[in-house]
Amino acid sequence: MRFFAVVILSAQFFHGAALGGEPAAIAPEHVIKTIQHFYQVLDIKQYDKDKLRQVVSDDFIVFEAAKKMDLEQFHAFITHKDPNAEPLIDTNWQISDYRVSIDHNSAHISYLNRGTFQHGDSLRVAMLWMESAFLTYQNGALKIKFLNSNLISKDIQKLSDGASD
Repeated sequence: MRFFAVVILSAQFFHGAALGGEPAAIAPEHVIKTIQHFYQVLDIKQYDKDKLRQVVSDDFIVFEAAKKMDLEQFHAFITHKDPNAEPLIDTNWQISDYRVSIDHNSAHISYLNRGTFQHGDSLRVAMLWMESAFLTYQNGALKIKFLNSNLISKDIQKLSDGASD
């Protein structure tokens, strides 16, 4: 009988110790704020690769524009200069229709993303995506591990020919 009491007390102790090392429960608002912060970091006026690294996991993968990219490839993708367009001067995202699912130490979120990209005075591109992200805790912080973007629509508006008179 004494043996069983020791086993039960030991099990309770180790179970409690294991729970003590876990991060706090994930709140849906925390997941949404992490996604919003990701897009703030991507803003062309303040983009910094090191800030992006703080929002995504070490093994981050994104599927965008029919390409699977890690952080280095994604950085190259978003900083690429298109020789056929003026430099990007403004980015804007409007995220809506959040759906959050939480399971222990991870979360999944899907949402609609309306983005506008202004290239100088000559071109504006407006896009609508359905996006989905998987987030996990890494080094005590909630980070994006996987992001999938599926383009729904794209509207390219030529504002001028870019030439001066």
